Amino acid sequence: MISVGCDVGKKNFNVFLEGKNYEFENEKKGIGEFVRLCKKHVIARVVLEPTGGYERKLLKSLHDSDIPVSVVNPKYVRNFAGIEKDLAKTDKIDAKVLSEYGETVRPKLYEPKEPYRCELETLTNRRGNLVQMKREEKQRLEKKPGKRILKSINQLLKHLEKQIAELDCEIEKLIKENACAKAEVLQSEKGIGPQTTAVLIASLPELGHLNNRQIAKLVGAAPMAKDSGTKSGKRFVRGGRERVRTALYMASISAVKSNDKVKDFYKRLRDKGMPVKAAILAVERKLLVILNSKMRLFYEGKDYF
Repeated sequence: MISVGCDVGKKNFNVFLEGKNYEFENEKKGIGEFVRLCKKHVIARVVLEPTGGYERKLLKSLHDSDIPVSVVNPKYVRNFAGIEKDLAKTDKIDAKVLSEYGETVRPKLYEPKEPYRCELETLTNRRGNLVQMKREEKQRLEKKPGKRILKSINQLLKHLEKQIAELDCEIEKLIKENACAKAEVLQSEKGIGPQTTAVLIASLPELGHLNNRQIAKLVGAAPMAKDSGTKSGKRFVRGGRERVRTALYMASISAVKSNDKVKDFYKRLRDKGMPVKAAILAVERKLLVILNSKMRLFYEGKDYF
């Protein structure tokens, strides 16, 4: 069985299959041609990277055609390419590297999200974008602009607030209709509000299905060692799911004020001299572990309080 590398672009996608390169249009016709080509071979997996949504139609067609497919982290693939000393970057080379990565690493196969999760993730991502825009406009207000600019900023802020409120209503409705019980479990922990709940349900379906170490690593909340010989370097976090980490970080700031479980934990860390941000990151990981344990109990039908 072979692994097929697939480098997806806006208009076309390049494929590396059994030593040959192919190029197809990233439209219905080209995707259909690729699917037919795949069916002529015994394929272990088609390996591709997320490309801002350009891969969605291809991904759906491959899955619907029962062709195994893996969606992999671009950083891991580039690190792999560095190990293999193939640092040049073209679409054809990228497709070849993805094929080799699939053969060597054998990444897990793609499992599509439930439709409501896909919609919820789209809504929460858009809300995050609007909140960031609102934050930037408020920062411009601090520079005391002239009357015309001030008027423009205030008008835009009102418009953004209206759109955010509309998204909040859509998100609340979607969760109420599809994941009300899960939301109740998550919000039973002080500090976890509706928006953090929405992000966790949309972007972390593994919550409650992995052990605590695995979920922390998946999110990117597990400190990574940087030791060599007798030297012990500073631990750091990286990778993972940025939107989830951001939501949990904001929830942690709230939790250290209202949640006794983490308030005392945070105080002990600060009393030992840990910097504020590092202590909040530690609280973030602790909060994630608590939520993971609660969701595991929920799935097992046990009391999660």
